[in-house]
Amino acid sequence: MDYLIPKKLPYDFLKSIDIIFIERIKVDALSASASASVKLECYNNVIEYLKTNNGEVQFGWTFSQLGNIVLKLIAHVVVKLPDGTFKCVTPSEHNVNEIYFSPDCTVVSLLNNGRLPAKFYSLVDDEVIAKFVKLESLQDKVRLEGNLIAIKYIMNEKHLLSKQLINSFNTYI
Repeated sequence: MDYLIPKKLPYDFLKSIDIIFIERIKVDALSASASASVKLECYNNVIEYLKTNNGEVQFGWTFSQLGNIVLKLIAHVVVKLPDGTFKCVTPSEHNVNEIYFSPDCTVVSLLNNGRLPAKFYSLVDDEVIAKFVKLESLQDKVRLEGNLIAIKYIMNEKHLLSKQLINSFNTYI
């Protein structure tokens, strides 16, 4: 089970967590610089792009989902062009050419050790999925701190939960 870019976002849920403005933007990783853009290096890719192009840094969120059960908000950085539109200059992990993006200037305050955070939300009322979301959130927290021992421990806890998670996942297909 992997997080995937959703074809349709759960807009009602997003409104409930105060995310209202969401835009689909093109991924144009080739324009980041003369050298290739690097996956998972969105801030650096934007800075490289801005060395030779007009625009400014725009922090915000992109989205992925684990089936119909978990929504993941991933802090992301794109270029805000002079005309107010957005451009993503970072190659997608999921090989898509468009992403959903919600600008949020407060993301910069969530940086930890130069790392961008993620947020996890259960989309269903299920005890196993709630436990999984807690583990995902904790894993992201310790990832930001660089705590490799805690990451291994949490990954083991998620592994122990995996059979129950698969059963819950299949319930909400």
